[in-house]
Amino acid sequence: LFIFSIYKAVVSTQSTGVNVLKLVVETGQLRYINLDTDQINEWMTKWKCDVMEQREIYRLLHEAFSAINQGERAIQALVRLLKLYSENEGVDAKSDAHICVISHIAHPKIFVMDHLLDLHPIRALDGQLSHELLQIFVNGDLADYIEFYNNNMDFVEKLAVTHEENLKKMRLLTTASMAQDCTEIEFSHLVEKLNLAPEDVEPFVIEAIGSGLIKGKINEPEAKISISSTINRTFREPQWLFIKEKLEMWQKNLVLIQDSMRKGHFAMPLGGG
Repeated sequence: LFIFSIYKAVVSTQSTGVNVLKLVVETGQLRYINLDTDQINEWMTKWKCDVMEQREIYRLLHEAFSAINQGERAIQALVRLLKLYSENEGVDAKSDAHICVISHIAHPKIFVMDHLLDLHPIRALDGQLSHELLQIFVNGDLADYIEFYNNNMDFVEKLAVTHEENLKKMRLLTTASMAQDCTEIEFSHLVEKLNLAPEDVEPFVIEAIGSGLIKGKINEPEAKISISSTINRTFREPQWLFIKEKLEMWQKNLVLIQDSMRKGHFAMPLGGG
Protein backbone atom coordinates (compact mmCIF):
# COMPACT_ATOMS: atom_id res chain seq x y z
CA LEU A 1 0.00 0.00 0.00
CA PHE A 2 2.85 2.36 0.84
CA ILE A 3 4.51 1.72 -2.51
CA PHE A 4 1.20 2.15 -4.37
CA SER A 5 0.65 5.49 -2.64
CA ILE A 6 4.13 6.64 -3.63
CA TYR A 7 3.53 5.55 -7.22
CA LYS A 8 0.29 7.55 -7.43
CA ALA A 9 1.95 10.61 -5.94
CA VAL A 10 4.89 10.44 -8.32
CA VAL A 11 2.72 10.70 -11.41
CA SER A 12 0.55 13.55 -10.10
CA THR A 13 1.70 17.17 -9.95
CA GLN A 14 5.17 18.57 -10.63
CA SER A 15 6.17 19.57 -7.10
CA THR A 16 4.68 16.48 -5.48
CA GLY A 17 6.10 14.17 -8.13
CA VAL A 18 9.65 15.49 -7.96
CA ASN A 19 9.76 15.48 -4.16
CA VAL A 20 8.26 12.02 -3.82
CA LEU A 21 10.56 10.59 -6.49
CA LYS A 22 13.53 11.98 -4.57
CA LEU A 23 12.13 10.46 -1.38
CA VAL A 24 11.72 7.06 -3.05
CA VAL A 25 15.33 7.15 -4.20
CA GLU A 26 16.85 8.48 -0.99
CA THR A 27 15.02 6.00 1.26
CA GLY A 28 15.95 2.94 -0.79
CA GLN A 29 12.37 2.22 -1.89
CA LEU A 30 13.48 2.09 -5.54
CA ARG A 31 14.16 -1.64 -5.24
CA TYR A 32 10.42 -2.24 -4.75
CA ILE A 33 9.24 -0.23 -7.77
CA ASN A 34 9.79 -1.33 -11.35
CA LEU A 35 10.99 1.95 -12.84
CA ASP A 36 13.24 2.62 -15.79
CA THR A 37 14.79 5.81 -17.11
CA ASP A 38 12.31 6.06 -20.00
CA GLN A 39 9.39 6.16 -17.56
CA ILE A 40 11.12 8.69 -15.34
CA ASN A 41 12.04 10.86 -18.32
CA GLU A 42 8.38 10.81 -19.39
CA TRP A 43 7.33 11.99 -15.93
CA MET A 44 9.89 14.77 -15.84
CA THR A 45 8.71 15.98 -19.25
CA LYS A 46 5.15 16.01 -17.92
CA TRP A 47 6.25 17.91 -14.81
CA LYS A 48 8.24 20.41 -16.92
CA CYS A 49 11.34 19.91 -14.78
CA ASP A 50 14.17 22.29 -15.54
CA VAL A 51 17.65 21.03 -16.44
CA MET A 52 19.02 21.36 -12.91
CA GLU A 53 16.15 19.29 -11.46
CA GLN A 54 16.64 16.63 -14.13
CA ARG A 55 20.37 16.45 -13.40
CA GLU A 56 19.72 16.11 -9.69
CA ILE A 57 17.21 13.31 -10.19
CA TYR A 58 19.35 11.35 -12.64
CA ARG A 59 22.39 11.65 -10.37
CA LEU A 60 20.29 10.36 -7.46
CA LEU A 61 18.96 7.54 -9.62
CA HIS A 62 22.45 6.53 -10.67
CA GLU A 63 23.57 6.32 -7.06
CA ALA A 64 20.43 4.48 -5.99
CA PHE A 65 20.50 1.91 -8.80
CA SER A 66 24.20 1.33 -8.10
CA ALA A 67 23.49 0.76 -4.41
CA ILE A 68 20.99 -2.01 -5.19
CA ASN A 69 23.23 -3.62 -7.84
CA GLN A 70 21.09 -2.69 -10.85
CA GLY A 71 24.10 -1.86 -13.01
CA GLU A 72 22.40 -1.41 -16.37
CA ARG A 73 19.80 0.99 -14.97
CA ALA A 74 22.52 2.89 -13.12
CA ILE A 75 24.39 3.30 -16.39
CA GLN A 76 21.23 4.38 -18.22
CA ALA A 77 20.62 7.07 -15.60
CA LEU A 78 24.21 8.28 -15.88
CA VAL A 79 24.03 8.52 -19.68
CA ARG A 80 20.78 10.49 -19.37
CA LEU A 81 22.55 12.80 -16.94
CA LEU A 82 25.48 13.42 -19.28
CA LYS A 83 23.12 14.19 -22.18
CA LEU A 84 21.85 17.16 -20.19
CA TYR A 85 25.17 18.99 -20.53
CA SER A 86 25.84 21.29 -23.47
CA GLU A 87 29.21 21.64 -25.18
CA ASN A 88 30.13 24.61 -22.99
CA GLU A 89 29.06 22.77 -19.82
CA GLY A 90 30.72 19.43 -20.55
CA VAL A 91 33.75 20.20 -18.41
CA ASP A 92 31.44 20.56 -15.36
CA ALA A 93 30.59 16.87 -15.48
CA LYS A 94 34.02 15.35 -16.09
CA SER A 95 33.90 13.29 -12.88
CA ASP A 96 30.52 11.85 -13.90
CA ALA A 97 31.92 11.21 -17.37
CA HIS A 98 34.86 9.27 -15.94
CA ILE A 99 32.47 7.12 -13.87
CA CYS A 100 30.34 6.55 -16.99
CA VAL A 101 33.33 5.36 -19.02
CA ILE A 102 34.54 2.93 -16.37
CA SER A 103 31.00 1.67 -15.70
CA HIS A 104 30.60 0.76 -19.37
CA ILE A 105 33.98 -0.95 -19.51
CA ALA A 106 33.29 -2.87 -16.28
CA HIS A 107 29.82 -4.11 -17.24
CA PRO A 108 30.18 -7.68 -18.56
CA LYS A 109 27.27 -7.41 -21.02
CA ILE A 110 28.04 -4.01 -22.57
CA PHE A 111 30.25 -4.20 -25.64
CA VAL A 112 29.20 -1.27 -27.85
CA MET A 113 30.31 2.08 -26.44
CA ASP A 114 30.84 4.38 -29.43
CA HIS A 115 27.73 6.41 -28.54
CA LEU A 116 29.56 7.75 -25.50
CA LEU A 117 32.00 9.65 -27.72
CA ASP A 118 29.21 12.05 -28.75
CA LEU A 119 28.46 13.15 -25.17
CA HIS A 120 29.94 16.55 -24.32
CA PRO A 121 31.23 15.55 -20.84
CA ILE A 122 32.98 12.55 -22.43
CA ARG A 123 34.54 14.82 -25.04
CA ALA A 124 35.76 17.02 -22.19
CA LEU A 125 37.87 14.06 -21.05
CA ASP A 126 39.89 14.17 -24.27
CA GLY A 127 43.58 13.97 -23.41
CA GLN A 128 42.95 12.07 -20.19
CA LEU A 129 43.67 8.39 -19.63
CA SER A 130 40.01 7.42 -19.19
CA HIS A 131 39.21 8.85 -22.65
CA GLU A 132 42.16 7.02 -24.18
CA LEU A 133 40.99 3.79 -22.56
CA LEU A 134 37.46 4.32 -23.87
CA GLN A 135 38.82 4.76 -27.41
CA ILE A 136 40.54 1.38 -27.11
CA PHE A 137 37.32 -0.33 -25.99
CA VAL A 138 35.43 1.38 -28.82
CA ASN A 139 37.70 0.48 -31.74
CA GLY A 140 41.03 -0.88 -30.48
CA ASP A 141 42.24 -4.44 -30.07
CA LEU A 142 43.87 -6.54 -27.39
CA ALA A 143 47.38 -5.38 -28.34
CA ASP A 144 46.30 -1.74 -27.94
CA TYR A 145 44.94 -2.45 -24.46
CA ILE A 146 48.04 -4.35 -23.34
CA GLU A 147 50.25 -1.47 -24.50
CA PHE A 148 48.01 0.99 -22.61
CA TYR A 149 48.15 -1.17 -19.48
CA ASN A 150 51.92 -1.50 -19.59
CA ASN A 151 52.26 2.28 -19.90
CA ASN A 152 49.59 3.15 -17.31
CA MET A 153 49.58 0.26 -14.87
CA ASP A 154 48.98 2.42 -11.78
CA PHE A 155 45.94 4.06 -13.39
CA VAL A 156 44.35 0.76 -14.41
CA GLU A 157 44.97 -0.91 -11.05
CA LYS A 158 42.99 1.83 -9.29
CA LEU A 159 39.89 1.43 -11.48
CA ALA A 160 36.69 -0.29 -10.35
CA VAL A 161 37.41 -3.06 -12.87
CA THR A 162 40.34 -5.46 -12.85
CA HIS A 163 43.01 -5.90 -15.50
CA GLU A 164 41.89 -9.52 -15.97
CA GLU A 165 38.31 -8.41 -16.62
CA ASN A 166 39.58 -5.89 -19.15
CA LEU A 167 41.63 -8.58 -20.90
CA LYS A 168 38.58 -10.84 -21.09
CA LYS A 169 36.39 -8.15 -22.66
CA MET A 170 39.11 -6.98 -25.05
CA ARG A 171 39.61 -10.55 -26.29
CA LEU A 172 35.90 -10.72 -27.07
CA LEU A 173 35.88 -7.32 -28.77
CA THR A 174 38.99 -8.16 -30.79
CA THR A 175 37.33 -11.37 -31.98
CA ALA A 176 34.25 -9.39 -33.06
CA SER A 177 36.47 -7.08 -35.12
CA MET A 178 38.28 -10.04 -36.69
CA ALA A 179 34.93 -11.62 -37.61
CA GLN A 180 33.79 -8.51 -39.50
CA ASP A 181 36.38 -9.04 -42.22
CA CYS A 182 36.08 -12.77 -42.86
CA THR A 183 33.73 -15.75 -42.96
CA GLU A 184 35.99 -18.03 -40.95
CA ILE A 185 38.78 -17.72 -38.39
CA GLU A 186 41.38 -20.39 -37.77
CA PHE A 187 42.06 -21.32 -34.15
CA SER A 188 45.77 -20.68 -34.74
CA HIS A 189 44.96 -17.08 -35.63
CA LEU A 190 43.04 -16.69 -32.37
CA VAL A 191 45.97 -18.14 -30.43
CA GLU A 192 48.27 -15.57 -32.01
CA LYS A 193 45.98 -12.54 -31.88
CA LEU A 194 44.46 -13.12 -28.44
CA ASN A 195 47.45 -14.53 -26.54
CA LEU A 196 45.56 -17.73 -25.79
CA ALA A 197 46.89 -21.19 -25.09
CA PRO A 198 45.75 -23.68 -27.80
CA GLU A 199 43.67 -25.66 -25.28
CA ASP A 200 41.80 -22.47 -24.28
CA VAL A 201 40.66 -21.50 -27.77
CA GLU A 202 37.56 -23.67 -28.08
CA PRO A 203 36.12 -22.71 -24.65
CA PHE A 204 36.80 -19.08 -25.55
CA VAL A 205 34.97 -19.39 -28.89
CA ILE A 206 31.97 -20.95 -27.10
CA GLU A 207 31.99 -17.99 -24.71
CA ALA A 208 32.22 -15.50 -27.60
CA ILE A 209 29.22 -17.08 -29.33
CA GLY A 210 27.32 -17.19 -26.03
CA SER A 211 27.97 -13.47 -25.49
CA GLY A 212 26.09 -12.65 -28.70
CA LEU A 213 29.08 -10.80 -30.16
CA ILE A 214 29.41 -13.28 -32.99
CA LYS A 215 27.27 -15.99 -34.53
CA GLY A 216 28.94 -19.02 -35.99
CA LYS A 217 29.77 -22.70 -35.72
CA ILE A 218 32.90 -24.45 -34.54
CA ASN A 219 34.53 -26.66 -37.16
CA GLU A 220 36.51 -28.87 -34.81
CA PRO A 221 38.13 -31.18 -37.41
CA GLU A 222 39.57 -28.18 -39.28
CA ALA A 223 40.24 -26.18 -36.08
CA LYS A 224 38.37 -23.06 -37.12
CA ILE A 225 35.14 -21.19 -36.59
CA SER A 226 32.74 -20.39 -39.42
CA ILE A 227 31.28 -16.90 -38.99
CA SER A 228 27.69 -16.12 -40.00
CA SER A 229 27.41 -12.63 -38.43
CA THR A 230 28.96 -10.29 -35.88
CA ILE A 231 28.12 -7.03 -34.16
CA ASN A 232 29.44 -3.67 -35.31
CA ARG A 233 31.54 -2.20 -32.51
CA THR A 234 31.04 1.24 -34.04
CA PHE A 235 28.05 2.47 -35.99
CA ARG A 236 28.92 5.66 -37.78
CA GLU A 237 29.01 7.02 -41.34
CA PRO A 238 30.67 3.97 -43.00
CA GLN A 239 28.08 1.64 -41.46
CA TRP A 240 25.20 3.91 -42.51
CA LEU A 241 26.61 4.06 -46.06
CA PHE A 242 26.82 0.26 -46.12
CA ILE A 243 23.16 -0.03 -45.11
CA LYS A 244 22.20 2.63 -47.67
CA GLU A 245 23.97 0.69 -50.42
CA LYS A 246 22.28 -2.56 -49.36
CA LEU A 247 18.82 -0.95 -49.33
CA GLU A 248 19.42 0.59 -52.74
CA MET A 249 20.50 -2.82 -54.08
CA TRP A 250 17.40 -4.49 -52.61
CA GLN A 251 15.21 -1.78 -54.16
CA LYS A 252 16.79 -2.35 -57.58
CA ASN A 253 16.34 -6.11 -57.19
CA LEU A 254 12.65 -5.69 -56.39
CA VAL A 255 12.16 -3.51 -59.46
CA LEU A 256 14.04 -6.07 -61.57
CA ILE A 257 11.96 -8.98 -60.22
CA GLN A 258 8.68 -7.11 -60.72
CA ASP A 259 9.66 -6.23 -64.28
CA SER A 260 10.66 -9.83 -64.97
CA MET A 261 7.35 -11.15 -63.62
CA ARG A 262 5.41 -8.76 -65.83
CA LYS A 263 7.36 -10.01 -68.84
CA GLY A 264 6.80 -13.63 -67.88
CA HIS A 265 10.38 -14.58 -67.12
CA PHE A 266 12.74 -14.36 -64.16
CA ALA A 267 16.00 -12.40 -64.10
CA MET A 268 18.91 -12.95 -61.74
CA PRO A 269 18.90 -10.27 -58.99
CA LEU A 270 21.79 -7.84 -58.79
CA GLY A 271 24.59 -8.78 -56.44
CA GLY A 272 23.78 -12.48 -56.65
CA GLY A 273 20.68 -12.29 -54.36
